[in-house]
Amino acid sequence: MTAPTPTTLDLEIAGLTHTGMVRPANEDMWATEGFPIGQLIVVADGMGGHKAGEVASSLAANGVVEALRELAVKATPPEALARAFQRANLAVYQQASKRSESRGMGTTLTAAFIDGDAAILAHVGDSRAYLVRGVKIEQLTRDHSWVAERVRQGILTADEAKTHRWRNVITNAIGSFPQLRLDLFGLELREGDTILLCSDGVSNVLSEEEMLEMIGGAARSDLEKIAQTMIDAANAKGAPDNVTVVLARAHKLMPRKRNYRLPVLGSDITSNANDPGEDTTNTMVVEPSGVTLPTPAWIPWAIAGGVVAAIIGVVLMVVR
Repeated sequence: MTAPTPTTLDLEIAGLTHTGMVRPANEDMWATEGFPIGQLIVVADGMGGHKAGEVASSLAANGVVEALRELAVKATPPEALARAFQRANLAVYQQASKRSESRGMGTTLTAAFIDGDAAILAHVGDSRAYLVRGVKIEQLTRDHSWVAERVRQGILTADEAKTHRWRNVITNAIGSFPQLRLDLFGLELREGDTILLCSDGVSNVLSEEEMLEMIGGAARSDLEKIAQTMIDAANAKGAPDNVTVVLARAHKLMPRKRNYRLPVLGSDITSNANDPGEDTTNTMVVEPSGVTLPTPAWIPWAIAGGVVAAIIGVVLMVVR
């Protein structure tokens, strides 16, 4: 399905979702919305069982869209996107807390907001965002999963992670806690760039080389066809999970003066990279009441570990 975009941008957008070849229902969700200052695209991959997963992904994706309708005119795009993610997080968290059948539900959530000649990305979970520029493709987001963290630590290789029994365990999800750990970053765009958002049902079965071959160099009218080609290719490989892709291609960019600092993403193909090997993604802790300053990713988990240790200590004292 293609979608309209703001008149200030010449973007082509297409998105498709499918149950895949194994799952009985589709727990993925995608959405797009145009605003006076930019365009949003978003993908969510629900979890927690058939009905719960569908509810979680729908609450999150639609929640971000609804929140930005209010926040986009009140805050800068990065702040508005962070606050919208937190509202979506609380909506899923509260739903899971209210109903016994919804306990444990959650969802990934990955979004891109295109503002003039820049894109701001927000990310939780293991859905992915890619940038296709010319003949190169690059994964922009970092998977919040058990195996991905072990790969970054050098404990597992990328090939080992693909077949590890815990490859589907994610370490950060929308709806798990009232407080949200969010990756928020941005990059400058060039005309002809394509942003791809996809659920892990796609990235687990299609290689970057295959995705690049399908996306790179296609004509303006081919974007919806590309989305269908990617879905068909994933299904042809057995698609054990739901499969969802959203594509946004910048045909003509409208640069505008930004009243905020665009976070820099270390990259070997983005024009504003300071150091190709530098990881400059901002990990933010987003409180229910708003946005705090960027915080190192290990702090929330250190706090959680301290709480768990304290509880264990109390239990041991009681037992004694």
